Amino acid sequence: MSAAITIKNLSYKYADENIISIDQYEFEDGKSHVLVGPNGSGKTTLLNIMSLLSRPDRGEIALLGEVVNDDNRLSLRKRIGYVQQRPYLFNMTVFDNIAIGLKLRKINKQLRKARTDNIIEQLNIANLRYKRGHELSGGEMQKVALARTLILEPEILMLDEPFTYLDKRFASELENLLCNIRENRSQTVIFSTHDHLRAHLLGDHVCSLINSRLIDESSVNLFHGKYLPDKSVFDTGKIQINIGEREGDINIIAVEPEEIVLSNQSLDSSMRNRFQGYVTGLASHEDRVDVSINAAETFQVMISKNALEELEIDVGSKVWMSFKSSSVKILN
Repeated sequence: MSAAITIKNLSYKYADENIISIDQYEFEDGKSHVLVGPNGSGKTTLLNIMSLLSRPDRGEIALLGEVVNDDNRLSLRKRIGYVQQRPYLFNMTVFDNIAIGLKLRKINKQLRKARTDNIIEQLNIANLRYKRGHELSGGEMQKVALARTLILEPEILMLDEPFTYLDKRFASELENLLCNIRENRSQTVIFSTHDHLRAHLLGDHVCSLINSRLIDESSVNLFHGKYLPDKSVFDTGKIQINIGEREGDINIIAVEPEEIVLSNQSLDSSMRNRFQGYVTGLASHEDRVDVSINAAETFQVMISKNALEELEIDVGSKVWMSFKSSSVKILN
């Protein structure tokens, strides 16, 4: 498979602190990639660098097979659509804000109008058509910025925390749009979020920015702590998770949501990790349900809707979680 973006020996410092330090990573062409991590982890900085808005202190970026340099930087930048978390809009109507990219590319007026009308209808923002940029709320600005980017049909679409300011209805519509792009493989999509469940729902690949490094792992059920080799457990400070015999210092682990088995009673099985907790949230997505569980630490578990009905659980229900020590992944 070809790579949409390849990173090599990339580093970026701010106030003498390493924000980005990535030896090598590839974002596969035609796939949806989700970058997860807490606020302040460097997600926006990395997106700014990959979108060619910022320059790294060191390292190499290749876009669509071309290594970025001063000669091709501008032409490659035009192949990327980037919606920032706090987008800038011109003090003109929403229609003109959306159409401006086409105008700059010398698209004739009739075609500009047709394509702008189409994207406005597609994103269901006709009510904003004649408003000016400074009259919009944060969520409305995000919608317009998305329309302004999509209308240019970029080969790579990047979005920085795109759901932050959106109302529930439009967030659902954006999810559907991203799912449609994913199914049709019409673009490479890279977006950042701190919502791990949404990352799994919308992404082909989920990567985590941890301690300035990019790790091709999900950070759902990601725990910090220390390994106790004499007990073969990882101590988070709240619970001890059996991870079997491992080597070296271990500070970060993760458990995939699909690897956890839910039951109403403690299971008599070979799974060495068994914790009782209570359900704090349920989120339904097509044929599956994401279950949030408090068991001293917070866990996210993915089960089918049939399994949910069989368990007869709801928010507040007590449940048991079980998973194998071999399903625990080491992230450092």
